[in-house]
Amino acid sequence: MIPVLSLLAFLGLILFINRRQLGVSTMADYATANHSIGVLGITFGFLATWYVGAGYTVFSGFAVSFGMIGMYVIPYGIVTLLVMYLVAEKTFIWGKKYQLRTQSELLGLRYRSDFIRVLTGFAGVALSVPWLLMEWYTIGYVFNYATEGYISPLLGMIIGIFVVVFYVAMGGMRSVVTANIVQGLYMMVVGSAVLIYVLFSELGGLSAAMDRLFYEAPKAMTFPGPGWDVSPNYWTAIIITSGLGGFMWPWVYNKLFAADSIRTIKQSVLFAPVLGILSFALLFIVSMALHPLPFAQENPEEALFWAHAEAGVWPLALFAVLVMAASLGTVSGILNAMSTAISGDIAQVINRKINEKTALLIARWSVVVMSVGALVGAYLKEGQLVFLALMTYQGMIVLSPVVLLGLYWRRANKFGAVAGFLLGMAVSFGLTLSEPAFIQAYGWTPGVYGFLTTLVIMLVAGYLRPVESHVERLWDDIADARGQAGETAVVRAS
Repeated sequence: MIPVLSLLAFLGLILFINRRQLGVSTMADYATANHSIGVLGITFGFLATWYVGAGYTVFSGFAVSFGMIGMYVIPYGIVTLLVMYLVAEKTFIWGKKYQLRTQSELLGLRYRSDFIRVLTGFAGVALSVPWLLMEWYTIGYVFNYATEGYISPLLGMIIGIFVVVFYVAMGGMRSVVTANIVQGLYMMVVGSAVLIYVLFSELGGLSAAMDRLFYEAPKAMTFPGPGWDVSPNYWTAIIITSGLGGFMWPWVYNKLFAADSIRTIKQSVLFAPVLGILSFALLFIVSMALHPLPFAQENPEEALFWAHAEAGVWPLALFAVLVMAASLGTVSGILNAMSTAISGDIAQVINRKINEKTALLIARWSVVVMSVGALVGAYLKEGQLVFLALMTYQGMIVLSPVVLLGLYWRRANKFGAVAGFLLGMAVSFGLTLSEPAFIQAYGWTPGVYGFLTTLVIMLVAGYLRPVESHVERLWDDIADARGQAGETAVVRAS
């Protein structure tokens, strides 16, 4: 009873805190909060969209089953930090000057192409769907486990959908970020505390847990882990794929447009990945420590719930809220970004007569339609959802040359971006679906081949055509913004 009451209390708190954020009346406010979010909001906005609820079930199960390989999240986080640093400043400067709302709108501006805007907007929506399905499934699973089966997964998903749809559709980015702050603080403080408590109360502490793992399951301390034979290149491949693709998600990237200043962006770029690395490291250490236990080996995706239930009703209640907070943070960011893309990058580009009021209405109804559709889709078997979600990274890494070259190489042009993106996606998903023998033999994931395809095509196309005139103006915008920032800093110092 206590776990479910805790879940309901947390959902009620989210709605109560967001009550003043509801009722935004413009698309700019809905999509970016009129570029008004500070360091705390942007930092926890990034963190909440990465720190998915499925991390406590599906991905923790990866570490429970295979051990050390799950720690790839630490170097992956470091790569993501670098990518964030590279894209943040220019994205913010162009976003604020041209009132941009989405990643696809930025690419449309950079390459002066509505086709690229629609293409990447559609791709972002399509590749985000599996994550939405998996998070809805996780929310239903949390309610079902916390009530010992009394609340069905379907009813649990309906409760979660009602809460998220209400505050995302009515409050937009302001509500998303406000909820992300609450969720992030809970995950950092209470979530970390309850994981540490279980580590010591149920596993005897870090030293004892690692000793048990070393003596009873030494293969879990090595790559790739027990019962699995894969090339060492796979470790590098998943770090590259996740690191480059991890910040290409529109629901992560879009937070850059909501920031109130370059200073906020620079601070958040440092804080968010560091907090994420620390949090994921603790999560995966506890998951690895569960590996030698028979129940955990037989039920890896339930292992963390089981361990907290063994620790008592209150640890289970706090952990259930932790997973719920992580899922809601991810879902709200996905819905906001997807609905903004559907309205602005697809509907308004296809039909230029759609005004801002109608665009806001389209965005809000998109939240409802996507949520109901995901409710149906979440009835797929969980294994299928995980396969789809992991496969999406093979697509997002293909987008990274389009973004990074567009921000840093003047010669990058729309012909190379379109051809590279389409052929890179074809290579990546073609290899994913066909599973040729060399993928398993060499260990490089399909996304790596897709990424290289896109990169090569964009480099060749860039040298075949002159630099476009509008690109020079965009680079001048960066220089002007940096100059103004420098003058402001001198004035403040004096």
